[in-house]
Amino acid sequence: MTEPATENKSTNIAAELLEYQRKLQACKSLRELAFVAVNEGFSVLRFDQAVIWQYDLRSEVSIEAVSGLAEVAPEAPYVQWLARAAVHFSESPGQPVVVSALADLPDALAEDGAEWAPDQLIHCALLNPEGAVLGGLLFARDEPFEEIDRAVAQWMSAATGFTLWAWRRDYRPVQRWLRRTSTKRLLLGAALAAALLSFVPVRLSALAQAEITPVRPYPITAPVEGVVDSIKVQPNQIVSADEPLVVLNDTTTRNKLAVAVKALDIAKADLQRAINKSFTDDQSKGELNLLDARVREKVAEVAFLSEMLDRYSISAPQGGLAIFADAEEWRGRPVQPGERIMVVADPSMVEVTVYVPPEDAVQLELGSEVSMFLNVDPLSPLKAKIVQTSYETITMPDNSLAYVVKAQLAPGALPRIGLRGTAKVYAEEVSLGYYLLRKPILFMRKSLGL
Repeated sequence: MTEPATENKSTNIAAELLEYQRKLQACKSLRELAFVAVNEGFSVLRFDQAVIWQYDLRSEVSIEAVSGLAEVAPEAPYVQWLARAAVHFSESPGQPVVVSALADLPDALAEDGAEWAPDQLIHCALLNPEGAVLGGLLFARDEPFEEIDRAVAQWMSAATGFTLWAWRRDYRPVQRWLRRTSTKRLLLGAALAAALLSFVPVRLSALAQAEITPVRPYPITAPVEGVVDSIKVQPNQIVSADEPLVVLNDTTTRNKLAVAVKALDIAKADLQRAINKSFTDDQSKGELNLLDARVREKVAEVAFLSEMLDRYSISAPQGGLAIFADAEEWRGRPVQPGERIMVVADPSMVEVTVYVPPEDAVQLELGSEVSMFLNVDPLSPLKAKIVQTSYETITMPDNSLAYVVKAQLAPGALPRIGLRGTAKVYAEEVSLGYYLLRKPILFMRKSLGL
């Protein structure tokens, strides 16, 4: 009766092992393989905990799955202890299966694991067909493992190791090279590659703020001192030649003109009266020259004030786009002669104005390329060529300094005046090493005086 029972038990174990292998082979990912390896073997090997780990591309131990857990948190103390235990078992060369009690582990490892792990452990290495270790399976329970448990665990690890190797074979050459290459050689190779790449020629470039500006705009300035009474147009409005743009308050000048006109009338009356009296009064003849000079003075004053009055209305000298900020901001604002109020520009004549910070200034030559990426359309860069560079900086609205670079747009590009974005200006070719180290060198020279 004993032999048939033992034979039936062996048959059941063999069937369960084949089913376990079938489930491993049916896995569609490494993650699923790890989950099946630690959760589907309980029918053939009784355990309280099962863990699978493998070497990553840098030959570091990586805990892939723990029985009963959906996710593995690498920072968890238990998972960190498992990684230390895996490292310990992997340091037993020539022993694919290691049976050990928790107390037999190194003191620090045994003391830390007493809180989580059962007393009895069995570790099986996961090998590829060439015999190289890919990882390991660790089973734990309170009861000691028997010889049949050792055999079953070894068979499970063989099936798992082969399936794991099959999944990893796509990147196995890379892994093998990384594993066989020492860190020193990797660093040396990286340094050599960096040294070679540092001589690759690249075009020196700089990024800077930019905007679309008009070419040769006509400035509209205040002809006289006064106060803005009204703006007759709206910002970015198309205006025609001689169209009224700005009206200054002319109350003071108009009052002066009225007084001057009355004074002129009085002077003319005095002159006429003196002329009439001169026929009978010799004294009146002597006053004629003085009164005539006074009339001419008043005529000149009236003419001057009339001309000044005409200047209080400013008209467009040419057709184009009226460019200014806000009409309401100008209303009631005092202005001085020559103060700019707006500009009138031809919307079909535009260019790119780039504001290059001094720390990003590169050797810019006339004809150098510029690519502008508008904020409204960053995926369609505008091409331009430099036509003017400044030799001194200007102060920007944020109190920073910048060199002004003007670039002519390529034919066909006609963006709206006022659009802003980022421009990339290109200079001469330099080595990649200089390109990457230019700013750090500049910083060190400014900070340390090197």
